[in-house]
Formats: sequence, C-alpha cells, structure tokens
Amino acid sequence: MNDETTRDTDAPETPPETPPEAPAGETPAAKPPVSPVVLTIGFIIVVLLGIIIFQNLFNRPGGGGKEDSLAIQSLQADIKTRQAQLNRERLALGLEPLPGTTGVETTEEVAERLTEDAATLASLATSFQDLLNRKEMELDELRSESISALKEQKRLRELLNQTNAELRAAMVDASMATTIKGELDRANATISALNEEIARLQTEPGELRAQLAEVTLRRNELEARVAELEEQLRKTNLFAASENELIKEAVALFKALRKLEGSSEQELAAAYSRFGAELRSEVLDTCEFATGSSEVRADLESRLRLLPGEAPENAMLFVVGYASETGNVDNNRTLSSDRATAVARILDTIKRPGQRVQAVYLGQTDRFSAETPVKNQRVEVWQILPKAGTPDAGFSPGSNPPPPAPSAPDPSVSDDGAPPLRPLPDLQ
Repeated sequence: MNDETTRDTDAPETPPETPPEAPAGETPAAKPPVSPVVLTIGFIIVVLLGIIIFQNLFNRPGGGGKEDSLAIQSLQADIKTRQAQLNRERLALGLEPLPGTTGVETTEEVAERLTEDAATLASLATSFQDLLNRKEMELDELRSESISALKEQKRLRELLNQTNAELRAAMVDASMATTIKGELDRANATISALNEEIARLQTEPGELRAQLAEVTLRRNELEARVAELEEQLRKTNLFAASENELIKEAVALFKALRKLEGSSEQELAAAYSRFGAELRSEVLDTCEFATGSSEVRADLESRLRLLPGEAPENAMLFVVGYASETGNVDNNRTLSSDRATAVARILDTIKRPGQRVQAVYLGQTDRFSAETPVKNQRVEVWQILPKAGTPDAGFSPGSNPPPPAPSAPDPSVSDDGAPPLRPLPDLQ
C-alpha cells in the first residue's frame, strides 16, 4: 500500500460545520418540535448508512497494513456498540432487533428494512391512539354516571326531608290525647305498684332475685313509655277547645276578637289597630283556604316557615281559624278548628326556643266580607308580646285536660252545607 492510499484511509473525519451565530440583537427563529418517532427513525437511518459506508470502504481490495487493521478493529468495535444501542431502542419501540451483519447490505435491502420499521411504528402509533380514544370514552361515561349519582342523591335527600316532615306531623295527632292520657295514668299506677313490689322483693331471700330483675326491667320499660306519652300529650296542647285552656297572654285577645262579629270593615280596621297598643298584639300573616279544605298549600307553608324568625324570641304565636257562613254551623266550626290546628303544627315544629304556639277557632263568620264568602275561609296568625313586668314564658292553661284536637276533615266536606263531622263546644 502506497503512502497516498494510507493518507486517504487514515484521514481524520471532517468536523461538522458549526451553524453561524445569529447577528447581535436578533433572536433566532424558534424551531418546530420534532416527534420522537421521527428522531428515532432518523437515528436508525444514520447508523445503517454508517455501517454500509464502513463496509464499502474497508472491504475494498488492496487495503492492508497494520495501522489499517487497528483502525478497522476500532471501527468494528464502535459499530457493534452502536448496533447494540440501536437494537435496544428498536426493542423499546416494539421493533425486531437487527440481525448480525457479516456482509454488505444493498441500498434496496436497507430501504426495505426501513420501510418495514416505519410501517411497524405507524401501526403502534395507531394502536396507541385507539387506546387513548377508548380511555377518553370510558372517562366520559364515568363523568356521566357521577353526575347522575349526584342528581339521585339530591332527589333522595329532598324525599327524606319530606318524609321527616310528614312523620313529625303524624306524631302530633291530637286526636289521640284522651287515649294517651288514660294510658299515661295506667302506666303511672303500674309503676307505683312495681316500686312497691321491688321494695318488698328486696327483703325476700336470694331465690327471688330473678323475679326482682324482671320486675325492674318492666318498670324501666314503662317509665320510657310514660316519657313518650308525656311528650305526645304536650303536643296536643296546641289546640284550645275552651277559654280555660288558653295561654293567659291570649285570653284578652281572644275575648276581643269574639266581640267583633258583625262589625263593619272600618270598625274592624280600627279595632285591629287598637289591639297593637292595648294588647301588644298584631297580625303577622293571613292564610286563605279553599272551600271545605284545611290543607296547607306548599306556597303557604313556605311563607309560614318565615314567621318565627320575624317574631321576637319571647313572642306567642296565636293562630285563629275561621270558616264562611255557607253550610252547616257545626261542620264549619270543625273546619275552622282544623285549619287553625294545621297552621299551628307547622309553626310549632320551627318555633324559636322562647316562643309558644297555640291554636283556637271562632267558627263561621262574615266579618271579612259579607258579599264574598270565600274571603272568610281563613286563618290569622297573631303575634302577642308579654306585657312589661310579666314573665316571657310559662304555659298557664286551665286545670281541665284538653279534649282531642280536631283532625283534618274528609275531602268531600265543604263550607257549603256538607253534613257535620262532629260538634265542638262553643267558645262563649
């Protein structure tokens, strides 16, 4: 091998050109991002071309010399290192590793292999995109299910609140007052007898201990029942069927209202204005009812629930029921009491700690309109404040036990002459 050939073989590689720097004061233009797949394919092409060029250079006849052999060995080792790195990257991309190359690959073979690799990468990219699309659809379904679950939770919460309100109303059924009172007296008598039996058994021999435990358990059950009955009995005091059962702050107002029957519109307005100064009483709200009905409409109930918050802490909420003069007197008296009790039940469940609620009826009337009977089918909610120097709490009804509070009338009963449900005593 001549010197010229040696110099050509051992000639150092030409260093890559350094891109010219941007002029001072100018910002180089931002390059668009390059996909990792494109970079990998470009790296594969460069390595393969390097292998081909190396094999074409060093398999030529006439090459030789010790220095050439060392350079070839060095380049072969570098090629093996690069080929191993290339195979690792191909495996990471899901491609088959390159087989060991002992001969020179033609350009067509290299192009064919690169085309297969590109097709494999494109297939992988499509699979990844399909997987992403499926996951996005699953996320959309989960979002929809979450929104539906929240709506269902809200509906169930509203249903629970409505059920609780109906349960509270059912517990206040005052028609059970007489039965409750009798059961309460019997339970108290039984408790007294059991206490005597317990005292006797405590002095007996040890064989009676089991009987003592049984009697003690029975007594405890009865005491719990007494507490429950006392609570129900307290709720029946919402309705006053006679003047003796009225809370003392309401007696004067009740007597004054009863005397207004037959008054003109002007006389009625003057009296209501006078009650504010003389009796410390004023109307908080007027509730109108349909003919023959004591049902509290939803809009009316929403309005009633605001009244305790508008009244002072120590106020009494006095509910007075009326009916029109159309129909049977006894039936309309019952209807007016049912209307007052229905409103009082709502106010009693939401009253403030220092407030008291009581309902009363004045029966049929035409004081609010002689020409339009439906205007007399109403309930008035009065606010009564204690007079100066008197306690702002304390229930002081008469000594007689209250009779059962009226229940809701049959839907077929009306203000226009339906048969009476039951007579109630006149509050005269």
